[in-house]
Amino acid sequence: MLHPSLMRPLRNFAAVIAGIALACASLAAATEPLKAGARIDELPVGKVIYHRVTVRSVSVHSVMITHASGMTSVRLRELSPEWQARFNYNPAAEQAAEEAARNSPPPPPLVHHVHVATKGVSTFDTLLQKFGQPATLLPEVDLRPKFFKLELGVKNQGARPSCAVFAVVSALEFQNAELSGKVEKFSEEYLIWAVRKSVQRMPASGAVASDAQAGATEFRDEGFSLGEVVSALRAYGIPLQSAMPNTFGSRIESIGEPPPAIVQEARDHQRVFAHQLPGRDRATLLNNIVLTLNSGLPVAVGMAWPNARIINGYLSGQKAREDLGHAVTLVGYKSPTGRIEDAYFIFKNSWGPQWGQGGYGTVTYGYLHHYLDDAVLLEVQHG
Repeated sequence: MLHPSLMRPLRNFAAVIAGIALACASLAAATEPLKAGARIDELPVGKVIYHRVTVRSVSVHSVMITHASGMTSVRLRELSPEWQARFNYNPAAEQAAEEAARNSPPPPPLVHHVHVATKGVSTFDTLLQKFGQPATLLPEVDLRPKFFKLELGVKNQGARPSCAVFAVVSALEFQNAELSGKVEKFSEEYLIWAVRKSVQRMPASGAVASDAQAGATEFRDEGFSLGEVVSALRAYGIPLQSAMPNTFGSRIESIGEPPPAIVQEARDHQRVFAHQLPGRDRATLLNNIVLTLNSGLPVAVGMAWPNARIINGYLSGQKAREDLGHAVTLVGYKSPTGRIEDAYFIFKNSWGPQWGQGGYGTVTYGYLHHYLDDAVLLEVQHG
């Protein structure tokens, strides 16, 4: 048995060894290349810092991330050398991939299909890996038959409008039903309350005024943007409509504070993540919208609106009004020539089934290329 006077140096030596081992393990973890699923507290990209980052996919030239404020694709060449090393960035490999893409043969003939995710990989994660790649334009994508089959009909936002809320909820109900196999209606009323609480703003004056003679509708919205709706959805969730029914009437009524139990239900009901679709310009954003629709997912979009008297549901060469914006849910597209520039997109509106083509409308690529503001992609998770 060792003398007590010798025990202390041995304990100190053991502590030093343990400390070295821990430091080595931390160093190994820090230098191990980051892959899909990795979480980062802060990721600096130039002058921008993204917080609460989750790595969704990594390629030779970019990394797709979701973060506290949304979703974006980051070019690895824009990162600092330290972060480039963490993502195993190789400029030579990036250049070789770009050259291979330029020299690759033309895509195969178009086939009418909607993408189905491979086993073990969600449609959402498969889609993220495609963002930024040129989209293959299919002859037609139309999710309306699925909306009809699920009995997710066109709603009328009535006299308490927030089109952005209705556009997001429409996409949410569809994706939730597709994932769970169960059709559930969610409360737009609650989400309007949540957005107001988040932005601390009451609705703008005026809601809807009808022109019976012209059969037109003069639209006035509360002014909530898709980004504000996304932030409120992240913060407060959304409950079933049965928990907080919509009470839209002929005038704007005040929405009372929901009971704490409903707020808790909204946060616990399921995991819903809303991300603003990446795209540094409208052409890139529209390309990613086509990729999303090809995957069988709807997209909530906001755009400048030409005039409330557009009652046939067709947006093409009209000039948008600077003071008028609207949000809808894109549910498909069709291109007679196979060129994206000649495509028109099908959207689900929230002005009731009497508007447009049974509540649906169409908008050309050219119109969106001029007037598209933003786009939102939902990620619904269960379990």
